[in-house]
Amino acid sequence: MKVITYPRCLFALSVLMLLTVSACSEHSSQTDTSSASAPVATAPSPAAQRPTSEEKAADQPDEADENGEAKREREQSAAGSYGPRIKGVALGQSPAEVRRALSALLPIGNPCQVSADAVRVVCEGTAQQLQGTFTYESGKLSGFKFYSYLSSVAFGGMSFNDFTSNFMKAYDIPRMDPAQDNPMFSQYLRYRDDSGWEAGIYPDNTFYVKSVATASQQAKSFN
Repeated sequence: MKVITYPRCLFALSVLMLLTVSACSEHSSQTDTSSASAPVATAPSPAAQRPTSEEKAADQPDEADENGEAKREREQSAAGSYGPRIKGVALGQSPAEVRRALSALLPIGNPCQVSADAVRVVCEGTAQQLQGTFTYESGKLSGFKFYSYLSSVAFGGMSFNDFTSNFMKAYDIPRMDPAQDNPMFSQYLRYRDDSGWEAGIYPDNTFYVKSVATASQQAKSFN
């Protein structure tokens, strides 16, 4: 029978423990290296998830720009018009602009209708149905006339003197002189501005505004 002494047993156990510790250390090192090299997934911060003001501006229509564009269109329209602006109607406007102004002027339920091309206003049930005429040159308003009934719709009923006085004050007309183009028709009052427009008022409060040659254009014809 072979006898195993204690020193030999202790030596064998020590070697076995060293081998076990070495193997565990290698496994732990590999695990740590893998964990360190693996990419770490991080959740986006709340600030990154929220759309920026620039993104919001790109996704939503810019109301300021739309309002600014509408304002520019109005300014361009005003710049292209001239003479008195009467109830939103002025020389130099397009048919669409004239139609919008007349539609805003005429109350709902009134007997007057604006033609689709904005060249006339017809009022049913009146002695004279044609109550407004509008002429255009190259797509721009060159003259318009409000007859008696349409004039009363626009300004209310008043005497010729009161109407003329208020008309001149409202549209900065310095004077109106008596005129008569045809002896068969009654006299009326007329004003001609050197900048290229003329206005006239008849005794029944019918009035007109039309474009005329400017003072410089008239002078050139004598050169």
